[in-house]
Amino acid sequence: MKILVSWHAYTHDFDNGKVVEDGPTNSFHRYFFKHEKHILLSAKKDDDLRALHLRSHLVKSNPDRTIEIRYMDLTDPIDHAEIQSKIHPFLAELKDDEIDVFISPGTPAMQVVWYLAHMSLNLKTTLYQTRPAKFTVKKDRPELIKISMERSAIGLTALYHQQDIKKSSSDNYFTTPGIARIYENARKVALTDEVSVLILGASGTGKENLAKYIHTNSIRSTKPYIAINCSAFSDSLLESRLFGYKKGAFTGADRDSEGLFDVANEGTLFLDEIGDISPYMQQSLLRVLQEKEIMPLGGKAKKIDVRIIAATNQNLVKRCEEGVFRWDLYYRLSVVELDLPTLLQRGKGDLKQMIDFFLTQKKKQLRKPNKLTLTKPALDVLLNYSYPGNIRELENIISRLYVFNEEKVTEDVLPKRLKQESTNQPMNWEHIEKEHIKKVLTHFQGNKRQTALAIGWTINTLNAKIEKYDLLDFITKK
Repeated sequence: MKILVSWHAYTHDFDNGKVVEDGPTNSFHRYFFKHEKHILLSAKKDDDLRALHLRSHLVKSNPDRTIEIRYMDLTDPIDHAEIQSKIHPFLAELKDDEIDVFISPGTPAMQVVWYLAHMSLNLKTTLYQTRPAKFTVKKDRPELIKISMERSAIGLTALYHQQDIKKSSSDNYFTTPGIARIYENARKVALTDEVSVLILGASGTGKENLAKYIHTNSIRSTKPYIAINCSAFSDSLLESRLFGYKKGAFTGADRDSEGLFDVANEGTLFLDEIGDISPYMQQSLLRVLQEKEIMPLGGKAKKIDVRIIAATNQNLVKRCEEGVFRWDLYYRLSVVELDLPTLLQRGKGDLKQMIDFFLTQKKKQLRKPNKLTLTKPALDVLLNYSYPGNIRELENIISRLYVFNEEKVTEDVLPKRLKQESTNQPMNWEHIEKEHIKKVLTHFQGNKRQTALAIGWTINTLNAKIEKYDLLDFITKK
């Protein structure tokens, strides 16, 4: 289908509330319209009287034409990031069509976004603008201009980064070289509103911090950010927490209660530990993602507008292969995946920066007069520890140091578990394998099933290794 797309010209299409005959939109229809449909964009949420008036005038003059108004719900018509977050998913809906974009109407920011979308989305888009009749040679009719642009072979990332002088959203987020690229990708994801995000990483690697960063850098930043740990609730409790319920829906429901989807409407909902939810809740969430609506317990379905960011420390692909997690839900959640490394994987350079960051941060939080300093032996101990609890564990260690020390931290005051003599440890494979199994079992609190999934073994293989290395004391769950 050949489709014309344009904003309506809020000023130039009208004069004292009446449609101007030689206005840009009316002139395009009179001289250049050769399309099956025109989608007229309005910056408002609904009931744009000018857009309705313009459409009525165009249909009256051209009764055979299909003209549809699409409300884009913009809060700021010069905010490139917001406009782009609405235009990109809208154009993606038309991916099978031939799209002619009439760029003359609209704010300069809207025109910039048309250029960026044309260059980056690889859709069948052509950009046009018109020159008013009074500026043409004959002065009897406007001139249609096709804008030719060459896509760079180097690979163009057409994302406009708009800096607000009054507010820098990155001020509250400390990034090191080991994760700088992940946060840069997260910023790009934040600018594309209609995609769900799946954050992967072991416990304590900073998954919720990354989710907050995406929310803070998105057009939803002024709306609610709500987080919930899905593994902390049974099915019935999680369902009522997420979707809400009506009075009388179950015993004890003596009043209506909003769910977290309602509370987060127009904002972001962070679903932590998504890999632990049951098949029943997987089906319920899949419906929300597909239909954009929720069903409160005892109530009727209603539409919601929530961006979902999910996180897990589990291997969801393996869980899908085992039939424990739904493939269709996985694909819905993982439109974009961001994988956070462990603190050990980030290396000693990152670790040293994180130690200094927490020494500074905890001094302020705990209202201590002096920032702690570490002797070289103490710093070496911290740099050689494996941190199975990742960033969360490091943060807790630094807090503990402030509790028991005033100015200087020496090696002898550090917790005994940190003092690993890594240089004197055996280097044979069996020792390494045993220590790794212990580390993973500790990480999953003795859960053999989760440990086997993480390592990539069957339960039988893990059981044989546990017996071989006498690790039964590390087991709490089969």
